[in-house]
Amino acid sequence: MSARITLVVALTLAAVACGVDDPLTAVDRVVVGVAAEGCSLEPAFGTGVAVVHGDEVLVVTSAHTVAGSDEVSLRRPSGLAVSAEVVAFDPDRDVAVIRADEMRYGRPMGEPSTGAAATAVAWSPDVGLESFDTTITRLLRVTIEDIYVEDVVERRAFEFDGAITAGDSGAPIFGETGDVLGIVYARSRDRGVGFAVSTTEIRPVLDSVTDSRADTGRCI
Repeated sequence: MSARITLVVALTLAAVACGVDDPLTAVDRVVVGVAAEGCSLEPAFGTGVAVVHGDEVLVVTSAHTVAGSDEVSLRRPSGLAVSAEVVAFDPDRDVAVIRADEMRYGRPMGEPSTGAAATAVAWSPDVGLESFDTTITRLLRVTIEDIYVEDVVERRAFEFDGAITAGDSGAPIFGETGDVLGIVYARSRDRGVGFAVSTTEIRPVLDSVTDSRADTGRCI
């Protein structure tokens, strides 16, 4: 497993060789921090990624990051806070969708495959964007509880190599061409692997988006 690196350095070096339009050198335009307020004195933080869905750019993150929130904002790598609104919330799939008018650039979604090389990109309030190279080790059909630990649900997901942290929830896993393959939702407690919700689960949540603010349920 490659060591985690600060993404700003990686982007600068890659841009010289590949040009700023290369899909993996432009992740600072699509990966953002997610700050959800309303459940405690301090915001809950996670990561989100902007994807193209039809003629709109929407941000996808983990539902447990924004559960019970009153207000949500996005944090750019520069530190700028962007006003946003949760427009879809699925506690079974652990996927939420956020709309922000300022997000004008997104990545397409692809399909994960076993053995594929990939890159995980996460945001944290202390460091900003970080990335690490990984490999998709297994495609999964997981029987798991929903985010409220109330119902048993089935979720299509995949396992990948990498030591993720709690704040990495919602972090995108990019394929080699820059397509989003899934978003992080959990880590193993005894192995150096993480788990991501597949785009197969993300697409139906994107399809459910309306013009209205979504009910984000209760706090966890």
